Amino acid sequence: MRWKKLDKQSLTKTGICKICFNKIEDNSLHSIFYHNPTICYRCFKETKPRIIHFKVNGINASALYDYDEAIKKLLFQFKGCYDYELRSVFLEYFYFYIKIRYFNYVIVPAPSSEKANKERGFNHVVEMCKILGLKIMCCIKKTADIKQSDLTQKERANISKHLDISGGEKLRNKNVLLVDDVYTTGSTIKAMINLVKNYQPKKIKILVLSKTVFDQKLN
Repeated sequence: MRWKKLDKQSLTKTGICKICFNKIEDNSLHSIFYHNPTICYRCFKETKPRIIHFKVNGINASALYDYDEAIKKLLFQFKGCYDYELRSVFLEYFYFYIKIRYFNYVIVPAPSSEKANKERGFNHVVEMCKILGLKIMCCIKKTADIKQSDLTQKERANISKHLDISGGEKLRNKNVLLVDDVYTTGSTIKAMINLVKNYQPKKIKILVLSKTVFDQKLN
């Protein structure tokens, strides 16, 4: 049997978009600067990305998408249908923006209930953030198995009574980035701010994947 000499290029895996399953063009700008891309530029553009800056209780916050039908559908497929392969597609194109803007920050992700984590096999916010290579501290937990979508607006405002923090002393004098997937009333993020502030971090900033359009006028 004759062995054919393989060069480095022939050993490189062909990138396939995890949304449309088409080949990711090797000459795209994203594939040049991001190693092993998992979403094509066409699918990324269909999510209509736009960085939205706002404030929550005086703290600087940013969202990467409007919470529209495209993002809602993609998030449901990821966390509702347990499609773990989609974990990288949300933040991939923002990789360098986030790495530079939040350099030396510790990520504190919004918690899911233990029941939800066990059913899907992962915390969706944690898995989305892993591609960033930043330190992640899962120190905020839900003390009850409740879903935000099942709560009324009044009940959401009282979400703080269902959240607790453990090991918060490790956040002292640290730059903390609070991360969540959807910002609607802001009740979860506000409760997280109050919990983290007790441990006197150096800075707090907020990053959410998506933000409801109607709420943008309120901040």
